[in-house]
Amino acid sequence: MKSAILTFTPLMAAISWTIALIVDPAGLGPASVLLIGLGLLSMATVAVVGMILSGGLWARRLAFGVILACMLVATVRPIDPMWYVSLALTAVALAAMLLPSVTSRLRKLPSTSGPPPMSVLTPMVLLAAPFIIGLTAVNATPWAMIVVGLGALVSAFAYARVIPGGLFAVRILWPATAIGLSPLLGVPAGIESALLGIVVGGLAWHHTVKVAFHPPTETGTTYAIPPELAPQEVLDTAHIDDHGQPR
Repeated sequence: MKSAILTFTPLMAAISWTIALIVDPAGLGPASVLLIGLGLLSMATVAVVGMILSGGLWARRLAFGVILACMLVATVRPIDPMWYVSLALTAVALAAMLLPSVTSRLRKLPSTSGPPPMSVLTPMVLLAAPFIIGLTAVNATPWAMIVVGLGALVSAFAYARVIPGGLFAVRILWPATAIGLSPLLGVPAGIESALLGIVVGGLAWHHTVKVAFHPPTETGTTYAIPPELAPQEVLDTAHIDDHGQPR
């Protein structure tokens, strides 16, 4: 129970910094605050769920990414009581991710039956995109920021949940949107948006990303087994004798 509670600390830190930015956005526009908050909360939620349900190494690494993102927010927001509270929660999250009680719940090696690395990395980059763009956007067109940022989260969700069109979204739709709207995001957010579009497009075209979304299927065949060769427990379950007749 204690280790499960500690696993939630990155999400608690993300919530705290999101509230802190809402209280005092530190000169950031509403669109930037929205994207930063959604990015933090999305990454933290996925990290916590991944650590609890699958014990994945990728989830712990994503949790460290959340902690780093929280520290970046700390550098741009004014210092006040909320800043100290959020920083303390971030420190607790960092310490928790290093405790044996948390790390013992995680696999030491990648799962042999898990998704390929590229199929995990692609949505992880998309989850981080809103935060990166929101934190660095200066004189950006708000609607363009929102389209690129929210589009990244929707594309990641569609791919991860195997929703029709999810593969098209991560391979073509979102990369084209991120690159096409980059001139409207200013510098450096526009450059970052274009680079993220190129990175996501490059990752998503790896063959394992398609395999994870559309696993290959094989047509199975069946063979009749003579009743006298069937295991006795099978015959008992089917309520037939060794001659294939009902009992």
